[in-house]
Amino acid sequence: MTFGNGLRLSLRAAARLTLEGIRCRVMDLRWLAPLPAEDILREARATGRVLIADETRRIRGVSEAVLSILADDRFGGWVKWVTSEDSFVPLGDAADAVLLSQQGIETAAREFMR
Repeated sequence: MTFGNGLRLSLRAAARLTLEGIRCRVMDLRWLAPLPAEDILREARATGRVLIADETRRIRGVSEAVLSILADDRFGGWVKWVTSEDSFVPLGDAADAVLLSQQGIETAAREFMR
């Protein structure tokens, strides 16, 4: 589950993971206020696993709201999230050190599937 820049990164990661035999689907949250709770729950129930790719920060990011929706529904599946780092965003190439990346999504998905 993702949004914004995370969608492009997640679609690319999903294509590579599929080549490794890791089945996945990407859900674009599309809008963040309000979050599409019914869609989130439908996809979570269908797969039993949720990986949230959140381009905001780990603390106070969109992933917290998605996790709340899952918790309120008592979702019993596996949940993991990958985010940008809790930091100020530096300029130029240094931004790559803290922002959500395709490699970070792929790594989280591989760890998640073990």
